[in-house]
Amino acid sequence: MSKRESRKALLLERGLEVMKVQGYNGTSVKDIVDAAGMPKGSFYNYFASKEDFAVAALDSVGQATLSEGERLLGNISQLPLDRLRAFFLAHTEQACADDFRAGCFLGNLGQEMSDSCEAIRCKVQQTLAANADMFRAVLEQAQAAGQLAPEIETTETAEFLFNAWEGTLMRMKADKSRAPLDAFLALLPRLLGEEAMVTA
Repeated sequence: MSKRESRKALLLERGLEVMKVQGYNGTSVKDIVDAAGMPKGSFYNYFASKEDFAVAALDSVGQATLSEGERLLGNISQLPLDRLRAFFLAHTEQACADDFRAGCFLGNLGQEMSDSCEAIRCKVQQTLAANADMFRAVLEQAQAAGQLAPEIETTETAEFLFNAWEGTLMRMKADKSRAPLDAFLALLPRLLGEEAMVTA
């Protein structure tokens, strides 16, 4: 990685952490460069605008989210619904470790900016759709493995699960509590026809 690429990556990494907590409108260019320990003027050597930075941040988060999802949901040493359980349990613990502050960056930015910035709205929509499609693939594998009833419509169920999870993260952030996460985990097995999920 060149020095320029390294500095841009640092700016993106540190600025992203600020924007995750403070949101788009609550984050200034100064906040981003201060977090990276760089002078304000250097920002525009790497990003044309704060909007351009936000789209790059969404790309970064989207790639990381998909990679993590593929790692957990693509673990063929486990049965498909066990992978789905592992996915939600891992993300529950991650959300709790963050003291309920960040929630889902994609969902947060989508809610905040979809009416005012088409580039951000499109990037959020594309990434969320890709995540929901990972759920669909796992549910289809669960049907093939006999874990899930064949009459369950996997595309609609995946969309419902993903939308419910996004809403759970929003409620968790508002409540600053893991109670919404635990409620989601308690209902998930019943929705999929499983026994109660162990959350410990």
